[in-house]
Amino acid sequence: MVTMEIGLFQLMPAPAGVSDDAVVARALREAEEAEARGLDSVWIAEHHLSDFGLASAPSVYAAAVAQRTRRIGIGYGVAVVPLHHPVRLAEEISWLTHLSRGRALVGLGAGFSAFEFAGYGVPRDERHDRFEEGSAIVRGLLGGGPFEHRGRFWTVPPVTLRPRAFAGVAPKFFRASSGVESLRAAAEAGDPLLLGLKPAAEIGRTIALYRELRAARGIAARAIDAEVAEFRVLRRIVVSDDGDEARSLARGALAWETRTGRRVHEGIADAAAEAPPDEIPGGAVGTPDEVAGALGEIEALGVGHVIAWTRFGDMSPDAADRSLDLLAGEVMPRLSNLRPAGSEAG
Repeated sequence: MVTMEIGLFQLMPAPAGVSDDAVVARALREAEEAEARGLDSVWIAEHHLSDFGLASAPSVYAAAVAQRTRRIGIGYGVAVVPLHHPVRLAEEISWLTHLSRGRALVGLGAGFSAFEFAGYGVPRDERHDRFEEGSAIVRGLLGGGPFEHRGRFWTVPPVTLRPRAFAGVAPKFFRASSGVESLRAAAEAGDPLLLGLKPAAEIGRTIALYRELRAARGIAARAIDAEVAEFRVLRRIVVSDDGDEARSLARGALAWETRTGRRVHEGIADAAAEAPPDEIPGGAVGTPDEVAGALGEIEALGVGHVIAWTRFGDMSPDAADRSLDLLAGEVMPRLSNLRPAGSEAG
């Protein structure tokens, strides 16, 4: 059985009536609280130019988290590579490895939002090609030695990144995967996956295909088990002593997020409130026993890490705080072989 660890996901939505100052201050407090409660990591979602999510400069925010914490891993969840110059992104990541003393975790992804790509003047239909090329540059530079590149989007003359990554060790890289092509690329490289809000059964099929692809490359089963144990799976988590209350809170918060996402990312004006959804995609919602059971389904797949999204949509701070308290105090002790609080992040 793998060791299940829990991280915290931060999107930083800004519902009407909540100031940007309050959102940022709240996020920093949550990161500190996550470490104090024994969570193993904080993951920062990158979004731009709207109330959907305020973490538009993830490296800057990650640097602030690094100075407020001592143990917890600090993850890009994810850096949207096509919206960055890859040399600049590599420099920022390298700085984070120093400010955190080696706690940086680097999730890389292609992004999706037509609105955000337009705001940066980057053609959205180039995002996958830009992702592959930009990721290769970021990783090449963080490898520590001289690097050069000539490609479709960027040319990098022979350079060496300074400062080099902390202690001369490149950070751990993860690849966001939502389809077969990204899964195949991850399996070719042996990169751990960041998996989103799919049902546990679908995540299980993804992992089975990853195992098959890795085995076809001659990788031993035990080594594949160790790779899968490093995967991270995102779950929306709402915990309450009253399971019906938790489900009601989750449905209401998700309705706001869905409506806001359609307006921002798809350009769909949607003034009428939608009925709260019956199902919560990627949800681990309910009493501590119910949430532990849902997370146990992920653990049973051999995955060692869940990223908990406790404050999504217009979830109130009080409700999110209660979920975090119950997650740490009631749910995590129920998970098998949980690493004791205070152990090293990784």
